[in-house]
Amino acid sequence: MAPGLTPHGLRHTYKTMMILLATPPVLMDEQLGHSDGSVQARYSHTTPEMRQRLTDGLTDLWEAAFGERRKIRPASPVKILDGML
Repeated sequence: MAPGLTPHGLRHTYKTMMILLATPPVLMDEQLGHSDGSVQARYSHTTPEMRQRLTDGLTDLWEAAFGERRKIRPASPVKILDGML
């Protein structure tokens, strides 16, 4: 085993990988041997990929909302909104 790497440290990595793969929490608990979700936060770590996926998802929702707004009316009397449409 690599210096400083522990079995417990590998659990953290495994949990993070499951989050990246959008694994349902109940399956993550099962995989880690937890009977409830009370310890999930301890084994979770954020990654740049997670942040990017969130940013991309929020951007997609934002753009879809503007697309729906354009269908209602392609202009707005609110200057900033009109510029975004």
